[in-house]
Amino acid sequence: MADAKNDDDLGGLDEEVSSTLTLKSKDGQSFELERKNAFISKLVKTSLESDQSVDDLDIPGVKGDVLKKIVEYMNHHKGTDPDPPEKPLRSKSMKDVCKDQWDATFIDGIGKNRQHLYDVILAANYMDIKSLLHLGCAKVASLIKGQPLEKIKTILDPEYVEKDDAKAKDEDDKKE
Repeated sequence: MADAKNDDDLGGLDEEVSSTLTLKSKDGQSFELERKNAFISKLVKTSLESDQSVDDLDIPGVKGDVLKKIVEYMNHHKGTDPDPPEKPLRSKSMKDVCKDQWDATFIDGIGKNRQHLYDVILAANYMDIKSLLHLGCAKVASLIKGQPLEKIKTILDPEYVEKDDAKAKDEDDKKE
């Protein structure tokens, strides 16, 4: 009878693994999310498969403000890759391109600051999140679609990005 009681006390392997995971950026910021939501990233998934007891995972290639957006994306999609935007783009508007309207609003919000958009794209590539990488690249494509060559150069050139982002911020401040 004592053996039966001991059998009941034995937990499965899953009971030892926490359901939450903390991702730490290169600048020390921490973001907690459901472990299953993080599996959208192949980098995270591979790291967790090699050591399931990990509760904190360093992401040394990503800054905190960018990782915050990535965690927001992971939580919305709950660990599953959505379908990428159709190619070629049918429209310059992300709302017409994305099947999930949340994705359109999310990437349009990031796209207001082009340097931040480029940082999210680089982080998605680093963390191997294909759907976010495709979404970010579709946003860049929507910015350059139908533009003359000189305008495309200013959109893609990092030196112009900072100037244009500052100008856009000033214009937004004037509207308010």
